[in-house]
Amino acid sequence: MSAKSQDFSILDKFNFERKPVGVKFQIEKPSGFKRIDKELNMCEMLKEAQENGAFYVGPDDWVCVGVEQKILGMSDAEPVLVSGLLGGDEGLYKNASACRAMYQYLPSLPKGSVQYVVFAPIDKLTFDPDLLVMTADINQAPTLLRSINHSTGEPFESRATPVVACAWIYIYPLVSGKLNYYITGLGTGMQELDIYPPGLFLISVPFQVIPIMLENLKDMPFSPTLKKGPGGAAHRKRVNKVLEDMRQRIKK
Repeated sequence: MSAKSQDFSILDKFNFERKPVGVKFQIEKPSGFKRIDKELNMCEMLKEAQENGAFYVGPDDWVCVGVEQKILGMSDAEPVLVSGLLGGDEGLYKNASACRAMYQYLPSLPKGSVQYVVFAPIDKLTFDPDLLVMTADINQAPTLLRSINHSTGEPFESRATPVVACAWIYIYPLVSGKLNYYITGLGTGMQELDIYPPGLFLISVPFQVIPIMLENLKDMPFSPTLKKGPGGAAHRKRVNKVLEDMRQRIKK
């Protein structure tokens, strides 16, 4: 694992209540990190790193009924899962057919490409992460989401399902190369596990766009938290004045 070369200090301005977490996926056993010492679902590991520091997860440490191994490309999913029976019988979907259809959309890593996953809070980050996951509130999220759009003009979006949230938090950004966000409270399993209060943004930024995010946060005029505007009439007046000035400018 190569040493960290990126400077994440710009993120300190946000004063996150819950630390950003860097995630690394690799086939070789990592050195310099302790192995996880408790049973946790993958969606719980973000909180574990925030509260208790860095660790790695090995092939035998995944406990969430085979789903995690499937999306990590470690093994095929158990037939009873992809058949949709569990989701249908549990009432998560109308029937097994609807639940089975969901599995065709789940992203996964190439089979056999990953054996170990490292989680490290940003203050313990010693490597360039494949994925940076930030837990933001509604006041912090707009700036973080705009930090990609600011220089590219591309829309930000959220792709998710109400189950298997881990696929969209950890895997989809890697295979798509796009930022993704998941709002706590939407995921059934995460709510059942009581990981986070509802309404937080889990913003996942893959390695392909982390440099863009960091550079834009340095350059863009922004406040780390959302500021209340001047109100409808005052806002319209200001924008109209700016537009009129621009109309006059292009006439010259």
